[in-house]
Amino acid sequence: MIRQYLILIASTLALVPCSMKADEPTPKETSQLQSNQVYVKIIVPTNPAVREKDQPVVESWIADAIKKLGQTKFNAVTGWVPLDLSPLEATDLWNGETEKERYCQAHASISDRTDGRVEIRILGWGPAFSEVIVSLKDEPGSRTITSVEEQKTELGMPFVAVLIGPPEKPVVDAPKK
Repeated sequence: MIRQYLILIASTLALVPCSMKADEPTPKETSQLQSNQVYVKIIVPTNPAVREKDQPVVESWIADAIKKLGQTKFNAVTGWVPLDLSPLEATDLWNGETEKERYCQAHASISDRTDGRVEIRILGWGPAFSEVIVSLKDEPGSRTITSVEEQKTELGMPFVAVLIGPPEKPVVDAPKK
């Protein structure tokens, strides 16, 4: 009797094969690099002998280019500021203040990134509002210096240095549906 009872229970619990849809296989994580990072540095016309403590350095390639343009007195007021990579966001670069001068704040954004080039818009300075547009190859190591001629004074004019660096970090692809 116990044996029949066990057979009855076993047949009730027996698995019956049926058709089921299999789950999608787990996607392999593949890393794809983000866009190259864009960095901006602002240089203003000030006396380098009156340098503030812990002031950002002006790299030799920047100093040489500015001197070739005839300006000998200048200091960096920002370090290398990484720009937000979103085309909808602007990055605050500088509050516009030095020890002796006062400018308007400066902001920058990536306005276009196509055909292997990147275009950066830098807005600010003062007392008159100025805009500088810089375009260069979108590859690590590309760099350029642009003057803000609208802001020229008896001391000289501000400059903007732009440098393209490698992507900051990889992004994991989302699974395809």
